[in-house]
Amino acid sequence: MTEASDLIDKDDTQSNTELRYSFCKDWVEKQNNESARKLSQQNKNDIQFIIQTNADRKKFLLSSAEDVATVPGGVGEPSVEPKAVPLHRLRKDVCMECEWQSCNQSFDDYKEFQNHCRNHISDLHVSEEDGTIYYSCLWDICKHKTSDFDEACRHMNYHAYHARLLAIGLNARATLNLVRCKKDSSNRNKLPILKTDHCCMWVDCEEKFKSMQIFLDHVKVHIYYASPKHQCSWAGCGAAFQRRELLSIHARSHTGERVIACYHCGAHFACNRKLTDHLRRQNVQPTNENTCSVCGFSYATEYLLRQHARQHVSQYACTLCDMSAPTLATLAQHVRYRHIGPECRMHACPHCKHKAITKSDLRKHMQTHTRKKQKRKEDSDISDDSDLELNRKTKKKKKYACHMCPEKQSKVFSRGNRLTTHLVKIHGAQWPFGHSRFRYQISEDGMYRLTTTRYEILEVSKKIVDGYSGPKDSLSNSFEFNVEEKSKATATSPTRFEITLKGSESDTKSDKLSDNAVEITMCDVDEEGNIISSEVIKSDVVMSDLRNVK
Repeated sequence: MTEASDLIDKDDTQSNTELRYSFCKDWVEKQNNESARKLSQQNKNDIQFIIQTNADRKKFLLSSAEDVATVPGGVGEPSVEPKAVPLHRLRKDVCMECEWQSCNQSFDDYKEFQNHCRNHISDLHVSEEDGTIYYSCLWDICKHKTSDFDEACRHMNYHAYHARLLAIGLNARATLNLVRCKKDSSNRNKLPILKTDHCCMWVDCEEKFKSMQIFLDHVKVHIYYASPKHQCSWAGCGAAFQRRELLSIHARSHTGERVIACYHCGAHFACNRKLTDHLRRQNVQPTNENTCSVCGFSYATEYLLRQHARQHVSQYACTLCDMSAPTLATLAQHVRYRHIGPECRMHACPHCKHKAITKSDLRKHMQTHTRKKQKRKEDSDISDDSDLELNRKTKKKKKYACHMCPEKQSKVFSRGNRLTTHLVKIHGAQWPFGHSRFRYQISEDGMYRLTTTRYEILEVSKKIVDGYSGPKDSLSNSFEFNVEEKSKATATSPTRFEITLKGSESDTKSDKLSDNAVEITMCDVDEEGNIISSEVIKSDVVMSDLRNVK
C-alpha cells in the first residue's frame, strides 16, 4: 500500500507540475502577444505613443483628489514629498527631478542638474516631414516640436530652469502652509516659445545666451557693478533705487526672471506672494467676508479684494468722448477700436479683403473661413465627454432682469443681449458715448441687472463734466509730422526725439510746452516687432489742433 500510494502521489505531483507548466506557458505566450501588439502600435507612431502615454499617466497622478505628495509614483519613478524647510533656505534645499522619458533621476546640485539636462539634447526625437527635420522633446507632458535646433537647445536649458522652480514651489506649500492647486495639470511642463537667444540689453553689452540661468547670472554681474546710485542701465530704463536688492527685483521685469512655480499647474511667478495669491484665489469659501460690493465676487484675502476693487474705479478719461477707463491699457484699447480710422488696420486677411486691427482679431476672423470645426481627438475618453455634458446640465444659468419694468411685471431673460434689446426698444435706453454696450452686474437676489453707477476719481469726473460736448471726430493717420532726434541713448537715459506737426505754429522750436500738450509714446522694436523700450514724450501738438487740421 505504501508503494502504491507513493506512485499515486508522484503521478499527482507530475500532473500538477505539467498543469502549472502549461498554465505558465499560456500566460507567457499571452504576454508576448500583448507585448507584440503594443510594440506594433508604438512603431506606428513612436513619438505620439510615448507622449500620450506619459500625458495620461501624469494627468492621473496630478489630478487625484488627494494631495500630490501622497499620490504614489509610477514604476521606477522616485517618490517626491514636500519639505518644510526654513524660509531663507527655500531656494537652496531643493530636490530637482529630471522628467525625461525613462530617466527620472533626482539632483540636489543645480549645476549638476543643468549639465544632466543639457546632455538630453542628444536624445531629442528626430523626425522628417515633407523634407523638413523636426526635433521633438520627450520631457513629460511637453509635446514641444521645432525645426530649429538652436531653439531646441534653448528649450532644454529652460526645462532645467523650470524644474528648479517647480521643486521650490513644492517645498513652498509646506513652508508657507499653502493650499493645493485645483487647475489642470496637463500643461505643467509647457514652456514659453523661445525663438531667439536671451539677449542682454544693458548699455554697451550685446551678449546672447542659450541658457536662461547663465543669462540671469550674467545680468547679476551688471547689477553688482552698477553705479553708486543703483541705476538700471537696461535700454530705455534709467530707474534708480536706494539699495542693490531693489535693483535686482526691478531687473526681473526686463529679464523675465521667475523665482518660484506652482508644482501642480506649472505657472511660475516673480515672487512668493504671487504664488500665494494664485493658490488662495482657487480656494475661496462661499461665506467669505471679503466680498466686492459692486460685482458680488468673493476673494480669499483683503489684499486680493483691494486689488480687484481698483478695476471698478476709472482713473483715466478719453479726450474724444465721454469714456473713462481704470487703466491706460484699457483706454488705449478703447481709442484703438473707437477713434482710429480704418487706415490703421494693418493686419490683412489672405483670403478676403478684411483687415484687422490686431493679430488676435485676425486669428478670430480666420476661423470664419474654416468650413468644419476641429474634430475631437480619437483617443478621448467617453467618460470625459459625459462629465462635460453633466457639467453643462448642472451649470446654473444666468438670469437678466429689467430694472425699469414694474416689480410685479419685471421681465427676466436668459441672455444679456436679449435684455439689451428690450431696454433699447421698449424703454429707449442708450449707452453713453464711448461705450460699446450695456454692462450688467449681479444683485443680492442673484439676478443680473443693468449697471447704472460708474466709479471715477474726482479729476476724471471734472474733465468729463467740464469738457464734454458730445461725440467728437475720430482720429486719422493722414497727418504729417517732423521727427528730429535730440539726444542718443546713454547709461541713464533713452534716445529722445522731438515731434512737431508740419505746417503748424508748433513747428517752431520752443523751450516751454503747453499745459495741454499731447504725450506720445515712442517704442523701439526689434526685427520681429517686439517692443524693446518705450518712452513717453510730450509734444507741442495740442489735441484740439489735431482735430481741426485737414
